[in-house]
Amino acid sequence: MKRTLIALAGATLLAAPALAGEPIEVIANDGEAVQASIYHGDLDLQSLAGNEALKGRVTKAARAMCMSPGFVPVRTWSNEKRCFSTAQADGYAQADALFASPRGQVIVETILITAR
Repeated sequence: MKRTLIALAGATLLAAPALAGEPIEVIANDGEAVQASIYHGDLDLQSLAGNEALKGRVTKAARAMCMSPGFVPVRTWSNEKRCFSTAQADGYAQADALFASPRGQVIVETILITAR
């Protein structure tokens, strides 16, 4: 069931960023893991505002990757919450590392977060 939800969510959300103009792309992986590529080339990651904006994108991507819309059974919600927490923590750690980098050292324009 979880694989079906992730595959369905991944397939549905692949087109969503392009349609909504969002800098997030959800990528279905090997049936177990799902990833999201988050563009941040338009942000100043070494400013507090840029760091907060990236973390907002991370939260949005983690929600898109892991959470089902509407009501779900408690067991499903628990699995989705774990997935969300893992993906969000991964993205926040990367955002904080970019924020702490010496000015001029950030050259990547996307981060990749993973959840299971």
